[in-house]
Amino acid sequence: MSERPFPKILEHHNDNSFSVECAFCEGRGIFPETIYSDYSVETDFCPVCNGIGVNLLAEPQEKWFGCKYCDISGKSWDENGHFVGDTCPVCKGKGVNNIGSNASQTDEHYFWDLIHPKIVEISKSRFDAGHYADAVESAMKEINSIVKEIVKSKIGQELDGASLMQRALSLDRPIIKLSELSTDSEKNIQKGYLQIFSGAMTGIRNPKAHENLIIDEKLAIHFIFVASLLMFKIDEASED
Repeated sequence: MSERPFPKILEHHNDNSFSVECAFCEGRGIFPETIYSDYSVETDFCPVCNGIGVNLLAEPQEKWFGCKYCDISGKSWDENGHFVGDTCPVCKGKGVNNIGSNASQTDEHYFWDLIHPKIVEISKSRFDAGHYADAVESAMKEINSIVKEIVKSKIGQELDGASLMQRALSLDRPIIKLSELSTDSEKNIQKGYLQIFSGAMTGIRNPKAHENLIIDEKLAIHFIFVASLLMFKIDEASED
């Protein structure tokens, strides 16, 4: 994570808004193909700042935070750290995200700012296209896949779904530990999340995977938050 909380701040305004250097083009006003790659585009203008090199951020500075997904670069990178010719899917190229109370008035789907980056990567394009059930199923499958790889690497067993989660977060022989499990409270937390992980596979992933269920936008958002929570817990956990 960069030491700077934002892209370079250029000016504060009387209405408490402020201007920052455009993260995507690094203030140059041109598409960053000339900076990072030979990626071909129809226009040379930066699509984020419209060629002026500056982005205006409405609302006070304290309502903004640097985008962790792209490390305030505003760009999308592949697994080898190469620019792939697109803006960051979370901050849309600005390098910052808004968590203020007025966010919902300016962006209908601002909740993505709060979602785990991996879930954003897996689900957002499907959600934006209106494929809500697919967005949820993909998120749950990703969680299942990550836990499956952890378990397989530790004990050589290839489990799936609820049984996988029960083995991974077992109180007696945990592979994924959410705490030291030295107190009753820590054991209760482990047991509770075991039930949440297992229940998410049984009650959310499996019905969609096996039947053509219809999930509306609102329910999909609730399920995506569940998937995000589980992904954050995996990040925080230790492995035995």
